[in-house]
Amino acid sequence: MLDSRQALALDEVPESLVIVGAGYIGMELAGVFAKLGTDVTVVEMLDSILPGYEDDLARPVKQRADELGIDFHFGEGASDWEESGDGITVRTEDVDSEARSASDSANGEAVSGEVSEFGAEKVLVAVGRSPVTDTLELENAGIETDENGFIQTDDRARTNVDHIYAIGDVAGEPMLAHKASKEGQVAAEVIAGEPSALDYQAVPAAVFTDPEIGTVGMTEAEAEEEGFEPAVGQFPFRASGRALTTGHADGFVRIVADEPSGFLLGAQIVGPEASELIAELGFAIEMGATLEDVASTIHTHPTLSEAVMEAAENALGQAIHTLNR
Repeated sequence: MLDSRQALALDEVPESLVIVGAGYIGMELAGVFAKLGTDVTVVEMLDSILPGYEDDLARPVKQRADELGIDFHFGEGASDWEESGDGITVRTEDVDSEARSASDSANGEAVSGEVSEFGAEKVLVAVGRSPVTDTLELENAGIETDENGFIQTDDRARTNVDHIYAIGDVAGEPMLAHKASKEGQVAAEVIAGEPSALDYQAVPAAVFTDPEIGTVGMTEAEAEEEGFEPAVGQFPFRASGRALTTGHADGFVRIVADEPSGFLLGAQIVGPEASELIAELGFAIEMGATLEDVASTIHTHPTLSEAVMEAAENALGQAIHTLNR
């Protein structure tokens, strides 16, 4: 029974692996082990992979996972396990049936959900992370946490106790290494008396699946919720000469901007080198760039980064290598 750290520290590649959870950690490691020859089964309570990411970003990842032979079982929650022979058997219960059972039990009827069993040499539990703060006796220092155990901080990484700072996963979402590093830098600068502060509007995130996913800022739906009038531009990698020559042309670059002003609000990329390409768009949001700024910046040809320029042109209705929306 493994967590993600233990899975990466294995001395030998397991013949079979059951992964509980199809979030970004589960999907990243599912792809790794499938490519190493492991027979991978993924069990997920929800009805799709990568919850929290838009469907069209997750779709190419799921298609590639299917090509790798990864076996998915959606709508099933892991409920029990036991050692069996040289491996482990995981039992799951149909989530819908479980919900119905809870309803029936409330009415005095005992009805169990449909149970399935999955056997494997190893099991990876990848259902997310939580802060380990309940063992620190934080109350002795006067530090407050929320109901989930996260330590509340301000834009200078300070807790409710002025001289105590908190960074990284214990300080809350997003639980990302680069976000934690920046928080540590800001905390050190504030402690040293520098006028430093955190700005979370352009924190990028990457999913190192095949293909990769990179996101920063707002989605179109989030922009609408915030009261913006989003202008959206998209460019498919199948129209990129560089992507075609690499043999990895699945996916796209999408840019979300405020239509009246042209200011960039967010971006989503799925495809080759998405984790690298998203940096340009994070920089553009941070500096207050407009669609015109990105579209008029000459990008090297032939490169994957041209897709960023083309997506901005598409949002402006000026694309020449893809259909304008």
